[in-house]
Amino acid sequence: MTQISNSLGAKAGNLAARLTSALPLSDVGLAVLLTVLIELEIWLFKPDTNQPAVAAVAALATGLALAFRRVHPFRSLLVHLGGVFGLIALGNPSNFIQWTSLIMVWSIAAYGRQAQKWIGLVLCLGGVAFYFERVPDQGGPAVFVTTAAVWIVVWLVSLLSGARVREEQMREAESVAEVLAVAQQARLQFEEARTSMARDLHDLIGHTVNLMLVHAEGGRLTLDDDPAATRLALDTIVETARQAMTELDLLLETLHRGSESSGRMPAFGLKDLPRLQQELMAAGVEVELRVHGDTTKVPGSVGVSAYRITQAALTNTLRHAGSAEVSVDLTVNPSHVTLDIGDTGSGLDAGDIEGHGLQGIRERMALHGGDVDIQNRAGGGVQILCRFPVRSS
Repeated sequence: MTQISNSLGAKAGNLAARLTSALPLSDVGLAVLLTVLIELEIWLFKPDTNQPAVAAVAALATGLALAFRRVHPFRSLLVHLGGVFGLIALGNPSNFIQWTSLIMVWSIAAYGRQAQKWIGLVLCLGGVAFYFERVPDQGGPAVFVTTAAVWIVVWLVSLLSGARVREEQMREAESVAEVLAVAQQARLQFEEARTSMARDLHDLIGHTVNLMLVHAEGGRLTLDDDPAATRLALDTIVETARQAMTELDLLLETLHRGSESSGRMPAFGLKDLPRLQQELMAAGVEVELRVHGDTTKVPGSVGVSAYRITQAALTNTLRHAGSAEVSVDLTVNPSHVTLDIGDTGSGLDAGDIEGHGLQGIRERMALHGGDVDIQNRAGGGVQILCRFPVRSS
């Protein structure tokens, strides 16, 4: 039995703690102060109070309801008016209930729902009418009308000021939402830039390492019989490494510093396709490059992606197809750009099709909303067909 009592006491204490923690301390202090004043008036200054115990309970409802006027405006108003009507009905109207009622009129207009505002005003005016009906010596109709007008004015002022406050809060909320949206957009753009640079880094390292590997193997084979060829291979490795380091430094700087250094990014594009062709041909891969149409009309972002896709495709050929022949056909149309890359190698197995290089090609095409088809050719080799949509400005 003791455990049950302790449990109920603990639950009641937790409920009271949660309830009071949600109440503004200023409202709690105001409610306690006015309740104490009304109780003192009943017990000390009105010894002839009718049914003082009942009046004391009504006074508690009248005053303590103020503590909940913001959290539960309509319910607290009903409790407050219940206490006020009780005190008036007992013939013991406190001198403080006019102030508590004015506070509740203000509160229901400021914090109540739309329908509750009007119902609250009617109930409060009913309380004023009930007061003058029960205590006629407080004044005639003129005093009643004046008092009711004061109640209405307080209600209107609270209603208008509350609307203004809500409007300001809505503007602040919209401003915060805009700031959050901008921050979210900036974060997404930054993440997109990091992902793009990660793809560029993968393509750069893969392409460079494979070129250097091919030239190193060729130099090793000619080391004894053809020192000049070996020297040429070493010079090519050095030049390839220097170019890669320059691009790598810029990529890493941009990755670390974000958009501040984006203007220093190397502007690779369609104009650099002949350089890729020469690099692969120097490594022993026959590359035929054919360009149809005016490349100056191709958007810069499409040109960069076409360059990177060609670089990744040629790197795959270098790794998997050795000395295969490669054809690169770029066709510029008013509505789209087509990039068709094919080689005469042995083709791809299932693991190669899901590799990082080809996956990067698919991701680049997805960013442009384009189509990509990667498949083994019937006569041997791989074909990569990309179609970039070009939007008219």
